Parts: sequence; structure tokens; C-alpha cells
Amino acid sequence: MNRKLSIFSAFVTFTMMIVLLMGGTVTKTDSGNGCGTDWPLCHGELIPTNPSVETMIEYSHRAVTGVVGLLIIALCLWTLVAFKERLDIKIFAFLAFIFMLIQSIVGAGAVVWQQSDLVMALHFGISLISFASLLILTILIMERPGREFRESVPAFLRKLLYGLLIYTLIVVYTGAFVRHVGATYACVGWPICSQPSMTFEAWVQMIHRILAGLLFFYTLFVHYMAIRLKHRTTRTGMLFATFFISCQIATGAWIVLGGHATYVPLLHAFLITCYFGVISYLAYHAFRTRKKDSIKREADFSTFRHHSECFFI
Repeated sequence: MNRKLSIFSAFVTFTMMIVLLMGGTVTKTDSGNGCGTDWPLCHGELIPTNPSVETMIEYSHRAVTGVVGLLIIALCLWTLVAFKERLDIKIFAFLAFIFMLIQSIVGAGAVVWQQSDLVMALHFGISLISFASLLILTILIMERPGREFRESVPAFLRKLLYGLLIYTLIVVYTGAFVRHVGATYACVGWPICSQPSMTFEAWVQMIHRILAGLLFFYTLFVHYMAIRLKHRTTRTGMLFATFFISCQIATGAWIVLGGHATYVPLLHAFLITCYFGVISYLAYHAFRTRKKDSIKREADFSTFRHHSECFFI
């Protein structure tokens, strides 16, 4: 393990988490237009003079995102030098960089071209993928060689994890869409909307709640299967995932029922970020252990063929 690289990678992952939370603050405080329609400048200035609160929130988010982007580039170059033979590490370093770049382009486009809510809802999901790539990259740098072949994930559990990862992205998108269309408080009551008439925003909110509820039960089912199939790594990871999604739903209810303080939606964003990071790692761990299943099947087939030949001889 490269200790210095491990520490640096963990630090960059942490800073990416900060970027996500700062982006959530921009959305929560409606500070997206804090710098006008200028990018990368702010109201035509490199450093804004006499800025408003919204300007400071938006400008600080841009500044931190830029610094983190440079850190990710440095991390990618370092990993390319330190792990010349590890294709998996190179791939996740590239994914972290490319999705950070896409996130910045979408953010800039929102400022300059005033993109639709449908497009802007992608912003948070793209950032999540960049964060998850950094998290997996950090784990791969820190782990001992050969760990991926110690414990194979059963095929059924592997498929469940793939589906859970994809479905989580769908739920995250609907949650981001709720914020961007201003539907956070469109529903009266929880868990269902209790008002007599449903507006478009109320339907957006209600659909997100249904999908989030299904995600919770999906998570419980995968956790149950990991316990039943006695897969240690997945069982431990799903324990954390179940905790995060439970707290996620609780904070969602808190927001609707009166959690108007800025820190509540930020806690909501923090929890889904942690949840997505755990699920992403488990899905990748399941993906890479498929090699062990292939080796085992080949070995079983060779044994069967050997016994068959002996029988006929």
C-alpha cells in the first residue's frame, strides 16, 4: 500500500463530499444566479466586490469545485505513475475526473444558458458518480493485493446489487428534480399527500416518495439475502447501507414536516451520498469477484471431464 497516495486519495474524496454539500447549499438557498449569467467570472469580476450572501455562496462553490478539480487531476496523474499495472485503478481515476468535468460543464451551462429543471436534476447524480469513483479508488489503493479473490459474491446477489445501484440513481434523480422544480413543500402531510387537489409539484413530490419507499424495501431485501447467503463483505456493507437509507427517509420526513433549517436538506444529501458510495463499492466488488466464479466453473468442468474420461476408460 502506498501510504502517502492513500492519504491524499482519502483527502480528495473528502473534499468531493464538501463540493456535493456546497452544491446542495446553492440549491437550497436559491443562490444559483448569485453570480449572474457570467462564468467563470462572477458579475464580470474575477473576485466579486461587495457581494451579497447569494453571491458568496455561489462563488465559494465555484472556487472550491475548481480546487477539487485540480486535486483530482493530480490524483489521477499520481495513480497512473504509482499503479502502472492496475487497470481497475486507472479506470476509477479516469471516471472520477471525467464526471467531475461533466458536472462542471453542466453547472456552467446552467448559469450561462439557464438550462431546464430536467437537465439540472442530472447535476447532483453526476457529482455522486464522481464521488463514488473516488471512494472506490481510495479503497483499491488501500487494500492488499489479491483481496478481490478471497470471497466470491453469489450470482443472484450480484445481480441484486447491480439493480440496486441503477435504481438508486433513478431515485436520486427524482429527488434532485423535486428540489429544482420547487416541490419540496408541495405535499401536505407525510408519507402521503393529504391535500384534496394535486398540483404538478405535488405529484413530483409524491412519485419521489413512492420510489424512495421502494428503495428502502429493496435495500432491506438485499441486506436479508446477504445475510442468508452468508456473504460477509456484502452483509457488512448492507448493514451500513440500511442505516443510511433509514436515516435518509427520516430526514426526508423531517424536511416535509417542518425541518426548514438549511442543515436538514444538507444532512439529507450527505446521507444519500454515503449510501450511494457504499452501494457503488459493493456493486463493483461483486463485479470483480465474477472472475473467481469463472475460474471455479472451469475447475469444476475440468474435474467432471476427468472423471468422465476415467469412467469410459
